[in-house]
Amino acid sequence: MTRYWLRFRATAALILFSSAVLGQERVDAAPAVPESGTMCVLPNSPDPPTRISPGGAYNPTTLKVRIDQGPARSWPHKSPIKIEALALNERHLLVLTSDGKRIQSLWFRFTDFQDTKVCVYFDGYEGVQLGDKHSALWCKCR
Repeated sequence: MTRYWLRFRATAALILFSSAVLGQERVDAAPAVPESGTMCVLPNSPDPPTRISPGGAYNPTTLKVRIDQGPARSWPHKSPIKIEALALNERHLLVLTSDGKRIQSLWFRFTDFQDTKVCVYFDGYEGVQLGDKHSALWCKCR
């Protein structure tokens, strides 16, 4: 009976130790949940547009983008810019201005997308386009 009891105790200890180690690995292997989102502003042409939709006229040299109450940033013409540390669970206001006048604005939420990185593109003809890597093939921000 004691030999059986010793084997039982050794097996039970091994099972408890194994489950504790495996459980610890699961906790450590859990993917980190991002706390904030990123808006990637994709570049457009520095040349004035040849086609525009009504109300879409803009000057590429003075085109600026602003999110919420943040600073207005010049729209990029060569490489994308990132606007980081945006709250994931809040609604955000995206405002485009040109020559000091508001030309377009829209509200968006990161919860409307499948990713925490959202791209914005503007060309004056199709207006403002928002998307993530799952919904827009043109969203190539890293």
